[in-house]
Amino acid sequence: MGERFSVAVVTDWQGVAGPAICNALVQAGFSVFINGPQEVLFHIHPSDSMGKILAQPFDTTDEKEVQATFMSCADHLGGIDVLINNNYFWNDAALDDITEKMWGEVIDHGLKSAFYCSRAASRFMKVQGYGKIINVLSSSAFNGVYTQFASICAGIHSLTKSLARELAPEVRVNSVAPGLIDEPWIDEGGDKSFRQSLIADIPLKRLCTNDDIAEAVSYLACGADFMTGQMLILDGGENIGG
Repeated sequence: MGERFSVAVVTDWQGVAGPAICNALVQAGFSVFINGPQEVLFHIHPSDSMGKILAQPFDTTDEKEVQATFMSCADHLGGIDVLINNNYFWNDAALDDITEKMWGEVIDHGLKSAFYCSRAASRFMKVQGYGKIINVLSSSAFNGVYTQFASICAGIHSLTKSLARELAPEVRVNSVAPGLIDEPWIDEGGDKSFRQSLIADIPLKRLCTNDDIAEAVSYLACGADFMTGQMLILDGGENIGG
Protein backbone atom coordinates (compact mmCIF):
# COMPACT_ATOMS: atom_id res chain seq x y z
CA MET A 1 0.00 0.00 0.00
CA GLY A 2 1.50 3.33 -1.08
CA GLU A 3 1.90 6.43 1.04
CA ARG A 4 -1.37 8.34 1.30
CA PHE A 5 -1.83 11.96 0.35
CA SER A 6 -2.13 14.56 3.07
CA VAL A 7 -5.79 15.24 3.81
CA ALA A 8 -7.35 18.66 4.36
CA VAL A 9 -10.89 19.37 5.56
CA VAL A 10 -12.49 22.70 4.58
CA THR A 11 -15.50 23.44 6.78
CA ASP A 12 -17.47 25.63 4.35
CA TRP A 13 -17.34 25.66 0.57
CA GLN A 14 -19.11 29.04 0.60
CA GLY A 15 -17.24 30.34 3.64
CA VAL A 16 -14.38 32.84 3.67
CA ALA A 17 -12.40 32.29 0.42
CA GLY A 18 -13.73 28.72 0.24
CA PRO A 19 -13.27 28.03 -3.51
CA ALA A 20 -9.83 29.67 -3.60
CA ILE A 21 -8.67 27.73 -0.54
CA CYS A 22 -9.87 24.43 -1.98
CA ASN A 23 -8.15 25.15 -5.30
CA ALA A 24 -4.89 26.05 -3.56
CA LEU A 25 -4.92 22.87 -1.49
CA VAL A 26 -5.68 20.72 -4.53
CA GLN A 27 -2.80 22.38 -6.40
CA ALA A 28 -0.54 21.72 -3.41
CA GLY A 29 -1.29 18.01 -3.68
CA PHE A 30 -3.78 17.51 -0.86
CA SER A 31 -6.74 15.21 -0.87
CA VAL A 32 -9.55 17.59 0.08
CA PHE A 33 -12.77 16.93 1.98
CA ILE A 34 -15.17 19.82 1.35
CA ASN A 35 -18.25 20.71 3.35
CA GLY A 36 -20.68 21.18 0.50
CA PRO A 37 -22.74 19.37 -2.16
CA GLN A 38 -21.14 17.23 -4.85
CA GLU A 39 -21.81 20.00 -7.39
CA VAL A 40 -18.97 22.08 -5.92
CA LEU A 41 -16.47 19.63 -7.40
CA PHE A 42 -17.17 21.10 -10.83
CA HIS A 43 -15.63 24.36 -9.61
CA ILE A 44 -12.22 22.82 -9.03
CA HIS A 45 -10.01 20.73 -11.27
CA PRO A 46 -9.56 17.18 -9.97
CA SER A 47 -7.30 16.34 -12.91
CA ASP A 48 -4.70 18.72 -11.46
CA SER A 49 -4.29 16.57 -8.37
CA MET A 50 -3.46 12.93 -7.80
CA GLY A 51 -5.35 13.08 -4.50
CA LYS A 52 -9.03 12.43 -4.01
CA ILE A 53 -11.54 15.24 -3.73
CA LEU A 54 -14.76 14.58 -1.84
CA ALA A 55 -17.69 16.83 -1.01
CA GLN A 56 -20.31 16.15 1.63
CA PRO A 57 -22.53 18.70 3.38
CA PHE A 58 -22.54 18.59 7.17
CA ASP A 59 -23.72 20.86 9.98
CA THR A 60 -20.71 22.28 11.80
CA THR A 61 -22.93 23.40 14.70
CA ASP A 62 -23.94 19.80 15.54
CA GLU A 63 -21.05 18.09 17.32
CA LYS A 64 -22.34 14.56 16.79
CA GLU A 65 -22.69 15.20 13.06
CA VAL A 66 -19.21 16.74 12.96
CA GLN A 67 -17.71 13.69 14.67
CA ALA A 68 -19.51 11.25 12.36
CA THR A 69 -18.49 13.23 9.27
CA PHE A 70 -14.84 13.45 10.29
CA MET A 71 -14.82 9.71 10.95
CA SER A 72 -16.21 9.16 7.45
CA CYS A 73 -13.54 11.47 6.01
CA ALA A 74 -10.75 9.61 7.81
CA ASP A 75 -12.14 6.25 6.68
CA HIS A 76 -12.32 7.31 3.02
CA LEU A 77 -9.09 9.33 2.79
CA GLY A 78 -6.91 7.71 5.45
CA GLY A 79 -6.78 10.44 8.08
CA ILE A 80 -7.09 14.18 8.71
CA ASP A 81 -3.91 16.24 8.53
CA VAL A 82 -5.18 19.80 8.12
CA LEU A 83 -8.41 21.47 9.21
CA ILE A 84 -9.49 24.82 7.73
CA ASN A 85 -12.16 26.52 9.85
CA ASN A 86 -13.74 29.14 7.57
CA ASN A 87 -17.43 28.83 8.49
CA TYR A 88 -19.19 31.97 9.73
CA PHE A 89 -22.66 33.51 9.83
CA TRP A 90 -22.81 37.19 8.96
CA ASN A 91 -25.30 39.62 10.39
CA ASP A 92 -24.49 43.15 11.45
CA ALA A 93 -26.45 45.65 13.50
CA ALA A 94 -26.06 48.42 16.02
CA LEU A 95 -25.64 47.25 19.61
CA ASP A 96 -29.25 47.97 20.62
CA ASP A 97 -30.57 46.15 17.53
CA ILE A 98 -28.72 42.86 18.03
CA THR A 99 -31.29 40.23 18.95
CA GLU A 100 -30.70 37.03 20.88
CA LYS A 101 -31.32 35.09 17.65
CA MET A 102 -28.73 37.16 15.74
CA TRP A 103 -26.15 36.75 18.50
CA GLY A 104 -26.83 33.02 18.73
CA GLU A 105 -26.39 32.52 14.97
CA VAL A 106 -23.00 34.22 15.01
CA ILE A 107 -21.87 32.26 18.07
CA ASP A 108 -23.05 28.93 16.66
CA HIS A 109 -21.58 29.26 13.17
CA GLY A 110 -18.40 30.96 14.33
CA LEU A 111 -17.04 30.06 17.75
CA LYS A 112 -19.03 26.89 18.40
CA SER A 113 -18.35 25.56 14.89
CA ALA A 114 -14.59 26.14 15.19
CA PHE A 115 -14.55 24.49 18.61
CA TYR A 116 -16.47 21.38 17.52
CA CYS A 117 -14.48 20.88 14.32
CA SER A 118 -11.13 21.52 16.03
CA ARG A 119 -11.90 19.06 18.81
CA ALA A 120 -12.98 16.36 16.34
CA ALA A 121 -9.99 16.84 14.02
CA SER A 122 -7.46 17.05 16.85
CA ARG A 123 -8.32 13.54 17.99
CA PHE A 124 -7.16 12.12 14.67
CA MET A 125 -4.13 14.39 14.60
CA LYS A 126 -2.98 13.41 18.08
CA VAL A 127 -3.16 9.71 17.18
CA GLN A 128 -1.22 10.36 13.96
CA GLY A 129 1.31 12.46 15.84
CA TYR A 130 0.93 15.39 13.44
CA GLY A 131 -1.64 17.90 12.23
CA LYS A 132 -2.50 21.54 11.58
CA ILE A 133 -5.57 23.61 12.37
CA ILE A 134 -5.98 26.89 10.49
CA ASN A 135 -8.68 29.35 11.50
CA VAL A 136 -9.66 31.95 8.90
CA LEU A 137 -10.79 35.05 10.79
CA SER A 138 -10.81 38.78 10.03
CA SER A 139 -8.82 41.82 11.06
CA SER A 140 -11.98 42.64 13.04
CA ALA A 141 -10.44 40.36 15.68
CA PHE A 142 -8.12 43.18 16.74
CA ASN A 143 -9.68 46.39 15.32
CA GLY A 144 -13.18 45.79 16.70
CA VAL A 145 -15.05 46.57 13.48
CA TYR A 146 -18.57 45.03 13.50
CA THR A 147 -19.51 44.18 17.08
CA GLN A 148 -20.72 40.59 16.71
CA PHE A 149 -18.23 39.51 14.06
CA ALA A 150 -15.32 41.14 15.87
CA SER A 151 -16.26 39.39 19.10
CA ILE A 152 -16.38 35.97 17.44
CA CYS A 153 -13.12 36.50 15.53
CA ALA A 154 -11.33 37.57 18.69
CA GLY A 155 -12.78 34.58 20.52
CA ILE A 156 -11.60 32.18 17.83
CA HIS A 157 -8.11 33.64 17.86
CA SER A 158 -8.03 33.18 21.63
CA LEU A 159 -9.13 29.60 20.98
CA THR A 160 -6.30 29.37 18.45
CA LYS A 161 -3.73 30.25 21.11
CA SER A 162 -5.26 27.96 23.72
CA LEU A 163 -5.37 24.99 21.37
CA ALA A 164 -1.82 25.72 20.21
CA ARG A 165 -0.66 25.28 23.81
CA GLU A 166 -2.79 22.25 24.59
CA LEU A 167 -2.22 20.31 21.38
CA ALA A 168 1.53 20.90 21.08
CA PRO A 169 3.89 19.44 20.12
CA GLU A 170 1.96 17.27 17.65
CA VAL A 171 -0.51 19.84 16.31
CA ARG A 172 0.15 23.38 15.08
CA VAL A 173 -2.75 25.84 15.37
CA ASN A 174 -2.67 29.25 13.66
CA SER A 175 -5.06 31.83 12.27
CA VAL A 176 -5.28 33.99 9.15
CA ALA A 177 -6.87 37.42 9.49
CA PRO A 178 -7.69 39.22 6.23
CA GLY A 179 -8.77 42.83 6.15
CA LEU A 180 -11.69 43.94 3.98
CA ILE A 181 -11.99 41.45 1.13
CA ASP A 182 -12.28 42.71 -2.45
CA GLU A 183 -15.78 41.62 -3.42
CA PRO A 184 -18.21 42.63 -6.22
CA TRP A 185 -20.45 44.72 -3.93
CA ILE A 186 -17.68 47.29 -3.56
CA ASP A 187 -18.08 48.40 -7.19
CA GLU A 188 -21.84 47.92 -7.51
CA GLY A 189 -22.60 51.63 -7.28
CA GLY A 190 -20.14 52.47 -10.06
CA ASP A 191 -18.54 55.10 -7.84
CA LYS A 192 -14.75 54.66 -7.94
CA SER A 193 -14.34 57.08 -5.06
CA PHE A 194 -15.84 54.49 -2.70
CA ARG A 195 -13.06 52.00 -3.46
CA GLN A 196 -10.50 54.77 -3.13
CA SER A 197 -11.87 55.66 0.30
CA LEU A 198 -11.53 52.04 1.41
CA ILE A 199 -7.88 51.79 0.40
CA ALA A 200 -6.84 55.28 1.47
CA ASP A 201 -5.28 54.07 4.74
CA ILE A 202 -3.83 50.84 3.30
CA PRO A 203 -0.12 51.21 2.47
CA LEU A 204 -0.30 48.61 -0.32
CA LYS A 205 -3.28 50.47 -1.86
CA ARG A 206 -5.54 47.53 -2.54
CA LEU A 207 -7.95 45.25 -0.72
CA CYS A 208 -7.32 41.65 0.30
CA THR A 209 -8.31 39.05 -2.30
CA ASN A 210 -9.50 35.48 -1.91
CA ASP A 211 -6.26 34.38 -3.56
CA ASP A 212 -4.28 36.24 -0.88
CA ILE A 213 -6.17 34.28 1.78
CA ALA A 214 -5.72 30.97 -0.05
CA GLU A 215 -1.97 31.63 -0.41
CA ALA A 216 -1.63 32.23 3.35
CA VAL A 217 -3.67 29.12 4.18
CA SER A 218 -1.58 27.05 1.76
CA TYR A 219 1.62 28.36 3.37
CA LEU A 220 0.45 27.27 6.82
CA ALA A 221 -0.84 23.95 5.51
CA CYS A 222 2.30 23.06 3.56
CA GLY A 223 5.03 24.52 5.76
CA ALA A 224 5.39 26.82 8.76
CA ASP A 225 6.28 23.83 10.95
CA PHE A 226 7.83 26.03 13.66
CA MET A 227 4.81 28.34 13.88
CA THR A 228 1.92 27.85 16.28
CA GLY A 229 -0.52 30.10 18.13
CA GLN A 230 0.08 32.92 15.65
CA MET A 231 -2.06 35.20 13.48
CA LEU A 232 -1.10 36.05 9.90
CA ILE A 233 -2.58 39.50 9.19
CA LEU A 234 -3.52 40.16 5.57
CA ASP A 235 -4.55 43.81 5.58
CA GLY A 236 -1.95 45.37 3.31
CA GLY A 237 -0.33 47.09 6.29
CA GLU A 238 -3.47 48.95 7.39
CA ASN A 239 -2.83 48.09 11.05
CA ILE A 240 0.48 49.99 10.96
CA GLY A 241 -1.07 53.14 9.51
CA GLY A 242 -1.00 54.72 6.04
